[in-house]
Amino acid sequence: MYAKTMYKWAAQEDVALLERNPIASFKMPKAPQRDEEIVVIPRNEVGMVLAALSAKQTYRHVDWAAYTEFMLQTAMRTGEVRALMWDDIKDGKVLVHRNYTLTHGLKESTKTNKKRWVPLNAKCQAILEALPQSDRFLFPWDRVAFQSYFRKKLAPLKQAELISHLYRPYDCRHTAISRWIEAGIPVPQVANWAGNTSEVIFKHYCNTTQEYEMPVL
Repeated sequence: MYAKTMYKWAAQEDVALLERNPIASFKMPKAPQRDEEIVVIPRNEVGMVLAALSAKQTYRHVDWAAYTEFMLQTAMRTGEVRALMWDDIKDGKVLVHRNYTLTHGLKESTKTNKKRWVPLNAKCQAILEALPQSDRFLFPWDRVAFQSYFRKKLAPLKQAELISHLYRPYDCRHTAISRWIEAGIPVPQVANWAGNTSEVIFKHYCNTTQEYEMPVL
């Protein structure tokens, strides 16, 4: 990367140490991606997670449980929820077309560079009605604080063995996608709502649920 930058500088017209950049077309090979562990929050633990997050609503003057529950209901990525604006809501759906990253802030595109509409169920509607509309963002809160607070409040539950994992905010997305599959929603529709391909849903989510039991035939 450094060598490519140096050659690019040396080949600039106003520098002209080189006639051309000899490695302009060279691309660094990407490291093989590891499969992401899919963790689904069991139904009997969801209530404890939300209760722990709601226990201290004065932290940064935010009810972080609302952020978490919105992810649980919509399977949106953490940065997508952070980037939501009130103008994105229409006819009981939300348009997901932005992402709020930790490195670049607000980006006018999603992780996959595709827009999508996600239906808002009754729980989401109730969350929206309770949110103040004093800002153009639905959740104008510090995303780093959300992740830090999430871990801080769940660590005692894991230590006391009241929950099976030290969950991350992103596990809310995994949980929502898995619950949609359990509910019998067709995989192509799940993929459309989640902003993934059907192949990804089949590969990563269709075997993660802990709710199925072997039927008696």
